Amino acid sequence: MCLLANNAGFIRLYLIALAMLLLSGCASIGGGGSSATDEAWSNVPADYIKGLKAAQKGQSRQAVKLLTQVTEDYPAFAPGYTNLGLQQLRLKKYDLARGSLEKSIKINPQNPVAYTHLGVIARQDGDFDTAQTMYKKAIEQNPDYAIAHLNLGILLDLYLYELEPALEQYEKYQSLLKKKDARVAKWIVDIKRRIAKNKNS
Repeated sequence: MCLLANNAGFIRLYLIALAMLLLSGCASIGGGGSSATDEAWSNVPADYIKGLKAAQKGQSRQAVKLLTQVTEDYPAFAPGYTNLGLQQLRLKKYDLARGSLEKSIKINPQNPVAYTHLGVIARQDGDFDTAQTMYKKAIEQNPDYAIAHLNLGILLDLYLYELEPALEQYEKYQSLLKKKDARVAKWIVDIKRRIAKNKNS
C-alpha cells in the first residue's frame, strides 16, 4: 500500500471522482444515468420524481425516505431500488445500499448503474476481485457507461497496480465524454510517466 501513502494528491482526486460517481445515477428515471423525456417523466411514480429531485439537491435523507416509499408501493419498479441504493451509499449505509442494488438487479438484470455501485461497495470492503467483476459486468452491459470505465481504471491503478490496463480505462472514459475531464487528463499523464519509469528501471 506504499503507493497510496506516497500519493496523497491521487487519493484526494479519487475522493472527488467517487463523489462524482455517487451522483451519476441520481437524476435518471431508469437508474442508468440517461436523460429523460417529459413523456417518460409522466409515467413514473410521483414520489420517485420527488426523490430524484431531493437527491439532486443533496438531500439524501429525504431522498431515501421518498424512494423507500416508492419501493414499498411499487416493489417491481427496479429504478426505485437503484436510486435508493445510490442515496444509501452517499450516506455510507453500505449494507443497506448493497441490499437495494441487489434487489434492483434481481428485478432487472440489465442494470449497469447498480453493478457499478456494487463495485464501489465491494471496493470499500476491500474485495477488489468482486469490485472488478462488477465494473466489468457494467461495461459488458453498456460499453459506453463512462463512470464504470473510470472506476475500473481507479481500481486497477490505485489498488491493483495494473498500470497499463488502468490507462486503457482512463482513456476510454475520456473518449466517452463530450468535455474532457481535466482531473483524469492529469491522471493519464501521471500513469504514462509511471509506466515509462517502470520500463526503464
